[in-house]
Amino acid sequence: MKIVIDPGHSGPVEPGACAVGVRECDVVLAIATLLANQLDEQGYEVLLTRTGDIATDKLAFRAELANANGADVFISIHANSVDNPSAHGTEVYYYPGSVQGKLLAACLQARLVAELGTMNRGVKEANFQVLRETDCPAALVEVAFISNEADRSILTSYSGQLAAALAMVSGLADYAAR
Repeated sequence: MKIVIDPGHSGPVEPGACAVGVRECDVVLAIATLLANQLDEQGYEVLLTRTGDIATDKLAFRAELANANGADVFISIHANSVDNPSAHGTEVYYYPGSVQGKLLAACLQARLVAELGTMNRGVKEANFQVLRETDCPAALVEVAFISNEADRSILTSYSGQLAAALAMVSGLADYAAR
């Protein structure tokens, strides 16, 4: 199986959500790198849309990379944020009408919530560009809220990052087994 992992955002050009000096682009890159390493060790073919900061805020190249390389699965990793610091939990999005995308999202969501102990915010439809323009089943994972202190500790600690990566490995295995 060929898997494209998309650490959301880009770094200085577009860091994503920020809270208490923590940038979304950094924590999702750490999780994506751990996920890629775990999948590589299991024999999957893995491509990352970025391996460090990049000088663009454009999104099209992410889906184009997956499509050009004949990806079987696309996962975009993010950290959520809202003004209300009490909001917390995990949610995974898929493109409306994508049966396989919904299945992938459900498998990832179940494993993330179980492994991280986060609130289950559900599997949801969204017309996000990276989901809409990717030819293969795709999911956008909001691991946890960078704006919530407890969730932020998951996102910033090595143990939390590794747990998220391992949960996604298990979720992908569940998806592949169906």
